[in-house]
Amino acid sequence: MKTRLLLLIIALTVFSCKKDSEEATVIFDRNDLSSANTVLLESVMEDAFTPPVASRIYAYSHLAHYITLQSILNDSLPEVTSKLNGLDNFKVPEKSDVNPELSALLAFSTIGKKLIYSEQYFDELTLNLKSQAKENGLSEELIKSSEAYASEITKQLSAWIDKDMYIETRTYPRFTSTKKPENWRETPPDYATALEPYWDNIRPLVIDSANVYKYKPLPTYSTDKNSEFYKMVKEVYEESLSTTEEKGKIAWFWDCNPILTIHKGHMVTTIHKFTPPGHWLNIVNQITEKENSDYVTTTKAYTLTSMAMFDAIIGAWHVKYKTDLVRPITYIQEYIDPDWESILQTPSFPEYTSGHSATSASAAEMLTSIFGDNYAFTDNTQMRFDLEERSFNSFKEAANQVNLSRFYGGIHYMQGVEEGGKQGAYIANLILKKLQQ
Repeated sequence: MKTRLLLLIIALTVFSCKKDSEEATVIFDRNDLSSANTVLLESVMEDAFTPPVASRIYAYSHLAHYITLQSILNDSLPEVTSKLNGLDNFKVPEKSDVNPELSALLAFSTIGKKLIYSEQYFDELTLNLKSQAKENGLSEELIKSSEAYASEITKQLSAWIDKDMYIETRTYPRFTSTKKPENWRETPPDYATALEPYWDNIRPLVIDSANVYKYKPLPTYSTDKNSEFYKMVKEVYEESLSTTEEKGKIAWFWDCNPILTIHKGHMVTTIHKFTPPGHWLNIVNQITEKENSDYVTTTKAYTLTSMAMFDAIIGAWHVKYKTDLVRPITYIQEYIDPDWESILQTPSFPEYTSGHSATSASAAEMLTSIFGDNYAFTDNTQMRFDLEERSFNSFKEAANQVNLSRFYGGIHYMQGVEEGGKQGAYIANLILKKLQQ
């Protein structure tokens, strides 16, 4: 009897040690999270989502990953669900026999698939994640329990996501330009309708509302050559006349037009690129690789950056459609030079404030909070589009170059980019403050 009991105890101990060892096995690292982010970027680019919609897809996918990982590794990451608008009643599922990284990556894949059209990207990602887990010794039981845990998380997040007003704004009336000289009008070459005029109806993630930033008033519209408004526009025109090759390179490096159209006679071709927030998430990829960041730091970098950009774009879009400001190309062609063309294609929405500036400043603030004030880096994001890599002494220097790029490109006034940058930084710091409470 004693012998049988001893054997049973030994068997249970061995099983328990094996189980504990299996759960503690590190199968996934920073590279796997970065690869998942790349899948996200590629699918968004393939489907040609606009910058606001892309920011939503990025933020929710990375939040799904963060929330799942944090709920398992409580001591490694600060809790965020109680700080997110509308997610106060989130409940952490019962957990046992769960691999943290696998479960978090599967949650990422589930939410990513929910939000894009090219679902095959995430079907393949999910399959590869489970295959990698199995090949590295995780049992079928542990893989299934990790997947079930992720499912419990994503069910709650999916219900929360569906209540952010995105679905409702798809049904709102089409925006019609006023045709007043001071207001935005459809611009060449595509004369496309206004993009996401109701985006400030989308529920922000952390900030209280879309209008948290008090923007600098614009000069009064005027065609008088001595007026402040005319001088603001003339500055863009004069800059274009004295532009340099380097300024042109800066403009194109930060163009980030997800659907660039090229017109040749009656033929129109399109080129898909990363959106502005996609560009910054690819910078996160490069920085975390350079630093060989651990899994938790990489998770923070992706998630905080995507959260800040999402809220910054909501804030910028609120000001855009509130001020409804005419773009430089419209004013210049009508009152200064009818043959003038901007270097970059003018986006199909009002000018003030610059969305790319707000996006970039918010990302720069978040990355600075993680990696430091004077973090030098080289960005090779645009090499796939036959552009050179560019080096910066800090994230904020890169964001400031974004401001200049929109001015050099002829699509924004200097006040629009400067104020957009201030707006993005302000919103990012509001988020940091709230998350630290």
